[in-house]
Amino acid sequence: MNPLVNQPTWDIQDSSKIQDFMVCRRKYFFVHVLGWRSEAANLHLEYGIAVHLAMDVLLSKGYNVDSMGRAFNEFLAHYRKSFSEELDQANSPKNPGCTLRMLSQYISVYQDDLQQFTPLHTEVSGAVPINSNRVIYFKCDSINHGAIGYFCLEHKTSGSYSTTWAADWRQKFQVGTYIHVLYSLYPTDEVYGVKINGLFPHEEPKRKLNGELYAGAKDTEFHRVIVRRNPRSMQSWLVEANFWMDEIDREFQKLSEASEEDDVLSA
Repeated sequence: MNPLVNQPTWDIQDSSKIQDFMVCRRKYFFVHVLGWRSEAANLHLEYGIAVHLAMDVLLSKGYNVDSMGRAFNEFLAHYRKSFSEELDQANSPKNPGCTLRMLSQYISVYQDDLQQFTPLHTEVSGAVPINSNRVIYFKCDSINHGAIGYFCLEHKTSGSYSTTWAADWRQKFQVGTYIHVLYSLYPTDEVYGVKINGLFPHEEPKRKLNGELYAGAKDTEFHRVIVRRNPRSMQSWLVEANFWMDEIDREFQKLSEASEEDDVLSA
């Protein structure tokens, strides 16, 4: 007898779960089938969620001081669920002080955003088909429309920027999902692609008397990476998506045939 009871979530495949499977099938099994997760709060995960909440306010309400205050309050409400004030110094620069400064810098650097495009949806989720009988689930941070067409703006926080960080996004399976969503929703010739909205918080750097930064000192950074794929190149993503979901289905079939009496779990 198989002691594992089928769960509805096992049938829901999204980019994050598929990428975990691509990296390590055991990781997928432990996390997404058995549900094994650390009970300790993950700073990088919870900070990223909190920043997403803040960015949602800025896109919805505008880039101004009032909305920045509301955005920071949304950030802080989520952040404080996991991390007390006593941890702020240890968590730096992923803490409230550095984030408030980062939000202020962000609306200054990108003050023209909402003149260049209109946010149509924020924190939108759903499912789109990848063949006649299979869908992939998605969640987009924002879908926007401007003179360039329809595009996703996806917020990503990280410790430091590098060309490798930027290049990796152009190969990410997840980014292909975002573009597939756009092609599924809008006219092909009006789809632009994805902009990865990179946010890199830092503590306020020390400066020389003349205002220059000391050597090696870093201030908050913002980098946007553009990823575009035409419909023809998206065919390879569709083949890849179906291949990996076939592999996941095969593993679940093995799991359904497993028994407590088996010496080895073949799935």
